[in-house]
Amino acid sequence: MSINNIGRDIKALRAKRGIGSRELSRLIGKAETYISQLERGLIKKLDYTTAYAIMKHLGFTESGIDEFLDSFYQIKSPAMIERETEQGANWDAARAVKIEEMWIQRQEDNDSDRDYQANNLENDMINLESQWMMNLYEKMEEINEEIKKELSFNINKNMQIFEPVINNLYSFLTSMREDRGNFEFFVGLFENDLSVLNDESKGEILRAVKEEMDKTQSK
Repeated sequence: MSINNIGRDIKALRAKRGIGSRELSRLIGKAETYISQLERGLIKKLDYTTAYAIMKHLGFTESGIDEFLDSFYQIKSPAMIERETEQGANWDAARAVKIEEMWIQRQEDNDSDRDYQANNLENDMINLESQWMMNLYEKMEEINEEIKKELSFNINKNMQIFEPVINNLYSFLTSMREDRGNFEFFVGLFENDLSVLNDESKGEILRAVKEEMDKTQSK
């Protein structure tokens, strides 16, 4: 989910419908400054109940809000989360049953054609994994598109500031093809959700990076 995206969209929809930020905040039972803070990206996490209430008061039909929130912002309703969890559990159970069936079949046929049965088992295992990999790939592609949108937005709005950011990001990403250390550094850094850090922690990290850069450039 991108808070920046939903904040900008709420602001545009609110302005189109002529609803003030304070009025919308009161309608959803929040402090008068809540919507303004959300639109400016100061609120880092938006829960489903609040998002639903906002969209409802912005004129969305109740029957379409859940699908809209999930499709555009990956905000899922409790019912949707429960359904997906159940589907995942069913898939895991079915996968376990299938693996057990393949193993039993392999044992039964092992004496008649060992090589043939081994190859069949391997192929079936690959097919079981492929659906999981396809689902993961599709999810990563969706997130990748969101990243592109966010970068494009910042480039358009802050071109001069963002130019060195984009150039350095491009340089680092392409370097990972040859430099394993850069790859591991990138993964180690972004396997954490850095958005949850407070301003003091962010400042400490930036100071540490600057100090290391100054040491490197002075050599």
